[in-house]
Amino acid sequence: MPQLEPLAPTRASGAARLLAYFARLGAFGANARFYLWGTLLLGIGQGATWVHMNLFYRENGLGEEMIGIILSTGSLGTVLCAIPAAIWIDRFPAQRVFSAASIGFGVVFTLMLLFPDTPVLLLGALLSSSLFTVHHIAAPPFFMRNANTDERIYLFGFANAIETAATIVGALGVGFLARIWTASLGNNLDGLRYALLGAMILSAFSALPYLRIRSAPPERAARSLRDYFLTDNRALLWKLTLPAALVGMGAGLIIPFLNLYFRDRFHQGPEQIGVYFAVSSALTVVGFLAGPPVARRIGSVAACVLTELLSIPFFLLLAVADSLPMAVFAFWMRGALMNMNHPISQNFAMEVVAPHQQTVLNSMRSLAWNCSWMISTRIGGWLIQEHGFTLPMLITISLYAISAALFWHFFGGRRRPQPVSDPTR
Repeated sequence: MPQLEPLAPTRASGAARLLAYFARLGAFGANARFYLWGTLLLGIGQGATWVHMNLFYRENGLGEEMIGIILSTGSLGTVLCAIPAAIWIDRFPAQRVFSAASIGFGVVFTLMLLFPDTPVLLLGALLSSSLFTVHHIAAPPFFMRNANTDERIYLFGFANAIETAATIVGALGVGFLARIWTASLGNNLDGLRYALLGAMILSAFSALPYLRIRSAPPERAARSLRDYFLTDNRALLWKLTLPAALVGMGAGLIIPFLNLYFRDRFHQGPEQIGVYFAVSSALTVVGFLAGPPVARRIGSVAACVLTELLSIPFFLLLAVADSLPMAVFAFWMRGALMNMNHPISQNFAMEVVAPHQQTVLNSMRSLAWNCSWMISTRIGGWLIQEHGFTLPMLITISLYAISAALFWHFFGGRRRPQPVSDPTR
């Protein structure tokens, strides 16, 4: 795999540094590039459902509490699948894992859209989240095996940026198509349904580039389920997991309901909400791409903590906003800052543990984050229905602040990841 020189010093021109940054994309191996193409297509379907499925549920007559139950059921699927996903990733080639997850994701959401009875929606939420969990747990260990040390943090950043950029297409495209279909068919429900079906078909094509990946499973003996729970160095794994769990708990209270926030507080329709989320995704892409250079300059831990803390004032502004421009601005800034640290923290967590612990750690973090999300989403739906949006936002702010403080307490002395040797090698 081609080697690249480190980024140019700060005295170099901005254009030269920008070119050097994007030149790293060409240095990725074929497997990484196929992954990025597949993720671009899958991200369109993910973005479409993330932005518009709650609106589809509402058009079906469901209230916030029932929507919260559906979302928490999806988190249950993630919880149930987290450890089995790690086992599959250790035993099957990556191309099979990614392609099966993407096809299943599209099929399940298609059934939910065609047969939107409550039992189907609950089962679909369970299955679709399980499938997407397989994809997300498989990705970081795949990156570690298919990029060298200098490239990994950039691969994490590019992958998150491309996936998020695809949500722009999903959000804008579904919002635009929903308006056209609604005008043609005369009702919002069918307009949203047909627009979302189009996004699901497109996302299913992500299996094609995934199937072109040529990656064997890790060359080690298959571990039993017991081995995943009795892994060594548990204290480090829990330190990496607890802050993520607090963020998941805070996010679950309000993030899934932000589209309803704009609908109910400011009376916005699907197309306008799609635009707000698309711009937010564009700013998040910028944050993902800016994250790795920031981490190289001030350290991964400081970058994670700083961006998380900087997002809090904008979240507070979002909670108290009584004008649409103020709310939209706060929504954009909060999302860009809070999500900037995601690829940085993923890379830090993968590099700070031994290679044989990477799938275990990724499963633990996913399990903890989604257990918290599952519980808090159910609570968040009830809180919003009974008390409005401000109270859950204030609770979320508190949990984010505690998470940042704990992460700094645990790892503030580490400017760079200090990898642990792998005793299995």
